[in-house]
Amino acid sequence: MGTILFHIFESTLCLTILYFLFRLFFRKDTLFRTNRLLLLIGTVACTLLPLMQIDVSQYTPLQLPVTAVRNLLTEKEAGVVDKGEEVSKEYPFEGTGAFFVDEEENSIKESRGSVMSAIPVTLLLGGCYLLGAFVVFSFLLLSTIHMYRLIHRFPAHEYGEYRLVICPEKIVSFSWGKTIVLSQEDYERNPEEILLHEQMHLQHRHTLDLLWMECLVILHWFNPAAWLLMRELREVHEYEADNSVINHGIDATQYQLLLVKKSVGTRLYSMACGFNHSKLKNRITMMLKRRTNNWARLKLLLFVPAAAGTLYAFARPEVKKTVEQAIAPVSVKQDPVQNSELEQLETFFKEKNDAFFEARSAGSGEKVVKLDDKSLMLLPRFFVNMNNKMMLNDELIKEYDVSALSSRFTNYLREGYKDNKKDYRDLVVRLSVWYDRGSSSDAITSYLRTIKDSYLQVRGEISGQLGGVSEARLDSIFPILVHFEKPKTYSPKGKTATDISLPIQISLFFGGSAGPVLKNPSLREVEQRLKEYKATTGADHLAVSLKLDKNVAMGVVEDVKEVIRNTLYGK
Repeated sequence: MGTILFHIFESTLCLTILYFLFRLFFRKDTLFRTNRLLLLIGTVACTLLPLMQIDVSQYTPLQLPVTAVRNLLTEKEAGVVDKGEEVSKEYPFEGTGAFFVDEEENSIKESRGSVMSAIPVTLLLGGCYLLGAFVVFSFLLLSTIHMYRLIHRFPAHEYGEYRLVICPEKIVSFSWGKTIVLSQEDYERNPEEILLHEQMHLQHRHTLDLLWMECLVILHWFNPAAWLLMRELREVHEYEADNSVINHGIDATQYQLLLVKKSVGTRLYSMACGFNHSKLKNRITMMLKRRTNNWARLKLLLFVPAAAGTLYAFARPEVKKTVEQAIAPVSVKQDPVQNSELEQLETFFKEKNDAFFEARSAGSGEKVVKLDDKSLMLLPRFFVNMNNKMMLNDELIKEYDVSALSSRFTNYLREGYKDNKKDYRDLVVRLSVWYDRGSSSDAITSYLRTIKDSYLQVRGEISGQLGGVSEARLDSIFPILVHFEKPKTYSPKGKTATDISLPIQISLFFGGSAGPVLKNPSLREVEQRLKEYKATTGADHLAVSLKLDKNVAMGVVEDVKEVIRNTLYGK
């Protein structure tokens, strides 16, 4: 239900944009057929456009509101735990509650009381939405039944390819399907103009347009833009029918006088096309207005940037490109999997870690440096679960919301440095990183990149405050020591089965020459082929290249790396 509601939300935004563009740039044009097609094709496009998905590397302010609604409507319901029930180590909550486990404490916290069971937001909104749609559908169905009964209450006459029903009651003449309904008074006094007008409605198949718009307002009963677009389409229908009547030789002045006389009447059936269905002033104005130049159709190009901007706002911020890990030739003792962006980020933090200890141990001859005597530790903890949701210091962050992560981590570092500067002590940031084996490698890469950028930003601010200092000095006074904990499983998903095909591609190289390529192999196949290749060529100067599909699970990455290391180098 949440996915459906989010699609309706996206369609609502599209319909709103369509209405305002039509109102501002097209409503006053006399290109009636163009305007009619614009409204029809536009409303269909607004329904289908949200189904198109594009990926972008990271969030922008334009996407954050849409993503917030997506998270609200599509996230899974939180589990319910009875009071005193122990939280399983392997199966924590999947919702918005606390679903991470502190590896440092190596224990599971007891449940903090009972979790109140409430009606999920999606269920509540879905119920209200369905109720409203049912009410609108009921009114439409009731109106259709009344119209059907009226049409079949009186005898029908053949009128060319259409049916003509003369109603003795005083009603507003209308047409629907292949039937024209006229009151006895209209048929006796002004049969030619009114019949021709209704015939034009049927000839242009306006009934089909109204059927589609009625379906649209049932789906978007809560959206004023949907109702306003249907009203605009009805007016365009009247303009088009009036224009056709005048083009058939009817005197325009007499026809306008007839409209004035017939301007007051009873309400029409919702799906019917009627003789005085639109505003009288607008219809007469359109008949008298100078014809719009055909070049005005170029204004349709306005919808190109509007559609592009809408698609960009709807884009799901995920790493779009495939992560390709090109591994350079390595020595026997060198890690063969190290040059992907993920590994580059890990290497960056490792180098900062080494630089700090080298700076602290310089001249002392000690390999182990105690931090408590000259530094104050800041111990942030960063978790990622299998749904790619984050938690920084027990504060939940939605999946892929790197903007929120950047803001929180940057402020955290700034406040820590500000507090510690009062004591004239250096600040050491020791960040512990946990992630679930089922989390996306692209997500982990994006998050680590954001953490790195935030750290470098605050580091630059500190350098500016100190009047510019060397890199070595910064490594000493404001280091970041990132410790990557062993990937944890917070879901029923265990290690990758050895015989399951994996979304990877492995290329082997020896001495600059290309070797075999393994596409979607299993772990067992990777191990067997590596052993065969090692027995033939040896492990010296061997290079391995990994290509991962988008959003491949981190568990797969870790398992493949482990097999490569163990098979080739006995690690």
